[in-house]
Amino acid sequence: MLTVAMMIVYFLILLALGIYSHKRSEEDVEDYFLAGRSFGPVVLFFTLAATNFSAFSFLGFAGKAYTDGMGQYGVMALGTSFMAVMFYIIGKKVWKIGKEKGYITPGELVGGRYDSKTLKLIFTGTMSIFTIPYLAIQAIGAGYILQMVFPELSMEIGAIAVTIIISFYVLVGGMRASGWTDVFQGVIMVVAMVTAFAFIAHSLGGLGNATSAAYNAQPSLFSRPGPNGYFTIKIWLSFLILWIFCDPMFPQIFTRFYTAKSQHSLKVSMALYPLLISFFFLLPVLIGVWAHGAGIEVSNPDNVLLLMMKNYSPSFVFSFVIVGALAALMSTADSQLLSLSTILTCDIMGKKVKYSRFVTAFLTFFVLIFIIFGYNPKAGIMGTLVSTTFSGLVVLFPSVLATLYWRRATKWGCMASIIGGEFVVFSSAYVPIPSFGFLPSIIALAVSFTVLFVVSIATLKEKFKV
Repeated sequence: MLTVAMMIVYFLILLALGIYSHKRSEEDVEDYFLAGRSFGPVVLFFTLAATNFSAFSFLGFAGKAYTDGMGQYGVMALGTSFMAVMFYIIGKKVWKIGKEKGYITPGELVGGRYDSKTLKLIFTGTMSIFTIPYLAIQAIGAGYILQMVFPELSMEIGAIAVTIIISFYVLVGGMRASGWTDVFQGVIMVVAMVTAFAFIAHSLGGLGNATSAAYNAQPSLFSRPGPNGYFTIKIWLSFLILWIFCDPMFPQIFTRFYTAKSQHSLKVSMALYPLLISFFFLLPVLIGVWAHGAGIEVSNPDNVLLLMMKNYSPSFVFSFVIVGALAALMSTADSQLLSLSTILTCDIMGKKVKYSRFVTAFLTFFVLIFIIFGYNPKAGIMGTLVSTTFSGLVVLFPSVLATLYWRRATKWGCMASIIGGEFVVFSSAYVPIPSFGFLPSIIALAVSFTVLFVVSIATLKEKFKV
């Protein structure tokens, strides 16, 4: 009953923030989509952090650490530090150009540089297609959480219920609601994870005993390759490269760059980002590894964190952490839903808020279809994301970098880069391609960079706008 009561209060607060945001908002395009470009350092930091704390980080990290060990943390901690640098390299230019030209979407920036509607549509379509699975994963993670609280409830029903709640406050409040709820949810998820970690560590006899027990149960958990030999040096480097170049291409992250009040807001957020994220990511990884020392066995590794909390923390802590886990998932999902709605509305239908609300409802329908028919539980959260979202979005990075920093890039180079890279992504799903020990997505990224350079040089005589 306590868990149910806390969840109800949590959902009511989210809905109240959505309604309050609506009352504070104007029926203005920039206000609805970008909160009037008004986010200061605190709100911008929390909305970036909360947006990146997802089902992947809350459940998937612990699950991956359970199967493949501490190598998961090494790549995430290092990747996060470099990721913040890349956020600033991309973000400061996106913010400056967006403010000068009134851009709202990533596609506007890339297409606007070359005055190409075709490139804008290719970019927007690619970003949208590969983000929908990530959005659905958040709801699926929430479905697993609700299933643990209500065993008679199927994962699909729980996921659908959470998706509808998210859709409501995004429809009502726009970016302002997303930003304010991100601050609220960000605080909850950090406090919840730290609390869970502290109680689990205490129940297992302290950090030293918990770690020693896990080491005695399976020493290979503490090596980079892990017990299954998964994290070879090339795979480890693949993930490092993937995080650095893919994360700025998430539409929910990219559009946040536009919302900054000033470059100072961006600088402060980027300085704080690796400090909190690298600390936060360590906690679920350790819990996943400790599960071996505690004798926990699970058929679905993504559930290991919830099982550890259920077994080794008081009921009130478990209830609070359930809410924290939901906060992690929903803070990412609302940002993804709004950003997808924003780019599809502005780049295809026109910059009108009423169109966005229709698109949000339409996207919700597609997410529900993926939840019911498209998710493979055997692949797990991390496997699903690497094979879909991350691989598809990282291909966009060369075009964005060239748009911002390379004067010789052309629209033909960018279009060929995206199409060539995605061809590799799709081909690797059906036909084995030489990856030389790396993830196929790294080969796709290399192809994208190469094609961009070659085709841009070949078509350099055409005029372009800077």
